[in-house]
Amino acid sequence: MNDQPSSPFRIAFFGSGKFALASLQALLNGPDKIVLTVTTPSAKAGRGQVLTASPVALFAAERKIPFIETNAVNGNESMEMIERAHPEILVVVAFRGFLGQRLLSMGYTPPINVHPSLLPRHRGPAPISWTLIKGDPFCGVTVTFCDLKIDSGAILAQKHMPTPEGVSAGELETIFADIGADLLVKVMDQIRNDSLSPALQDESSATMNRLLTKADGLVAFERPAEELARLINGVNPWPGAQARFNQKIVKFYGAKSLPGAGRPGEILGLTDDGWLKIGTAQDLLAVEQVQPEGKAKIKSADFLRGYRGDSFQNGSL
Repeated sequence: MNDQPSSPFRIAFFGSGKFALASLQALLNGPDKIVLTVTTPSAKAGRGQVLTASPVALFAAERKIPFIETNAVNGNESMEMIERAHPEILVVVAFRGFLGQRLLSMGYTPPINVHPSLLPRHRGPAPISWTLIKGDPFCGVTVTFCDLKIDSGAILAQKHMPTPEGVSAGELETIFADIGADLLVKVMDQIRNDSLSPALQDESSATMNRLLTKADGLVAFERPAEELARLINGVNPWPGAQARFNQKIVKFYGAKSLPGAGRPGEILGLTDDGWLKIGTAQDLLAVEQVQPEGKAKIKSADFLRGYRGDSFQNGSL
C-alpha cells in the first residue's frame, strides 16, 4: 500500500458490463472524484451484430467522465494514461480484463473488486448464471481486494441472501448490482475511516467457473425438470435456453418444476397460471414464455394455440 491520501479520493474505475453501472453511479453520488474510467472497446452485439460500446463507455460519455477503451489494460499505452490520471484507489466491477502487478500496486490499497457471488464459491466468469444452474440455496455479493489470482483476494464485505425461486440470471444481476453498489460505498467509508478488516478466503471451499458457451443453453429433456428449470433461468439472457419444435429452434424463458410425469419433451397442456407443461426424465417442466425461431417471445398459452405439435425435441447447435 501507498501512503493514505486525504479524502476525497481520486478513483480510477474499471468496468465493462451493465452490472458495473450501479457501482459507478454510487461513486458519482459520493464524496470522491472519478478521474478516469477504463473499459473495453466496442464489440458487435445483438441480432444485427452492430458495433456497440460497452455499457460503462456509454454511461461515462453521457456523464462526461473521462474514459479509455482498451483490450490491453496492462500495456504501456494504457498504463501511461492511467498513471497520468494519478488515481489513489482503483475500483473494479464487471471488467473484462485482468489487472497486472503494476496496477495492483498503484493505489493506496490494492484495487477493490465487486463480485456477484459468495466468494470463494464461483470465482471467475458468469457467477450469477452458475449460481442458478448449480442450484445454490444461497447467493450474494462479495467485495474483495484484487490480487494476481482470479477473485481470490481478501474479503472486505459480503451480503448473503436465499436464492430467489424462479429468478433469471438477468433479474438477479439487477438485484445484485444495487447490493454491490451499497457494499462498495460501505467499503469506501471504511477506507476513509481506516477501519477495513480484510479476511482471507477459505481456499478449501473455492470453486472456479468456466465460461458459458452456446452449448450450455441446449435443453435435453432426458434430464430432471428441476435441473432444466435451473438451466433455463440461469442462461437467461445469455446464451438462452434452446430446444427444437417441428425441426425449428425455440427458446424458453421463465421455468419451474412441477410434480407429474410425461415422456421427455411431451407437451402436456397448461398450468392454471398459463405455463406450458413439458415431460422430462423426472417431474414436469413448466415454461412461462416461448420464442419460436425468427419470432418475438410469446406467452405459453399463445404458443399452444398457434403452433401444432405434441412434443419438443432436444436443442442442438
